[in-house]
Amino acid sequence: MFKKIALAAALTATASFATWDYFPVQEAHKGQAEIHFDYMMQDDWSRGALSAGARYTIVQNFEAGLIVPFVLFTSFDGEDMKQDGLADLQLLLRYQFMPIMNAFLDVDLPTCNEDLCGEDGPVGFHFGVQYSQKFGMVDFGSELGLALETKGDDKTTPPWDMNLGLEADFAVSEMITPYVGIDINMLLGKYTYDGENGGESHTGDMGFAPYLGLSFNINPMFYAGAQAQFCFGDDYYGEEMLTILTAKVGVNF
Repeated sequence: MFKKIALAAALTATASFATWDYFPVQEAHKGQAEIHFDYMMQDDWSRGALSAGARYTIVQNFEAGLIVPFVLFTSFDGEDMKQDGLADLQLLLRYQFMPIMNAFLDVDLPTCNEDLCGEDGPVGFHFGVQYSQKFGMVDFGSELGLALETKGDDKTTPPWDMNLGLEADFAVSEMITPYVGIDINMLLGKYTYDGENGGESHTGDMGFAPYLGLSFNINPMFYAGAQAQFCFGDDYYGEEMLTILTAKVGVNF
C-alpha cells in the first residue's frame, strides 16, 4: 500500500504518498500498479483525490516508482473552493542493501496546478532507511526519514520534517491481511524567507497519525483494500483532527 508522510500537505495539495511500503523490495522484473481514492476531511474542509501509481524492480534489489495524484474537488462548509487538478508528481526509489533493510529517496516534482498550489512550488526530497522483520504471522515494517524542500517562487522554505513510521501486517489468510500502524512526524527548524530565518522555531512540533486497514487478494494478480487514518497534533495538523479514508485497487505484474 502507498505510505503517507507529512499529511499536513493534504491541506494545500493532496496527500503525499512517499514510500510505497516499508517492506523488502520485490524480486527483479516484478511490479505493481495501483489506483486509489482518498477522501480527506478536517472540520468544515474536505477534499477528494484520485491517484495512480506504479513500481517496478528494475534489477535485483533496486526499485523505481511513480505516483500521479489528481485532486478532484475541494470544499469548505459545503462550498466549492475551485481547487482541483494535477498535484505534484512523485518519483520513488528504493535500494535493498540488506535482507531486512532498505534505503529510499522520494522526490516531489513541482507539477502542481496553479489553481491548487498557487505559484510554482518547490522540489521536495524525502530520504531515509527502512527496517522490516517477520515474527510468525506478523510482518513488521518501519521507516525513519527526513523530508525537506527547496524554495519555490515564493522564496519560502518550511522546516525540515522528520518521520517515524511503524506498521504490523497480520497474515491471517492468503486472501486477507489486516494491518495497523502509526506515522509520527516532528518539525525541525524555522520557516525561512529568501534564506533568512523568520519567526519562531517549530522544532518539536509533532503530529501523530495512527491508521488501520485491510488488504484483500482477489487472486494472485489483483488485489483491493481500504484504510482509515486519524491525524492529530495541534502544532502539526491544526486544532481539528484530519481524517483520511482510502479505497484502492491494484494489479501485480
